Amino acid sequence: MAKDATPLSPQANIDSILQETRSFPPPPEFAAHAHIKSLQEYERLYAEAESHPEKFWASIAHELHWFKTWDKVLEWNPPWAKWFVGGQINRSYNCL
Repeated sequence: MAKDATPLSPQANIDSILQETRSFPPPPEFAAHAHIKSLQEYERLYAEAESHPEKFWASIAHELHWFKTWDKVLEWNPPWAKWFVGGQINRSYNCL
């Protein structure tokens, strides 16, 4: 460190004044093959996940193969969370 340089204190913040508002939509051919095909679909899914997280994640989890379906989607005891309590899944099985 240079002799006249001082280390930043933990309280030092760097504020960004950049406000990016541009959008770069994908080509239509690419979007047609995507899992989420539009910004509107993404925003709908985001709102659903935010308003009903357990219902949303249960519906997503049903897309996977479970050796035993869970008893409870979420067990929340702050600050700890357990998802899909009682479920048995093999990640490798689902990847292959």
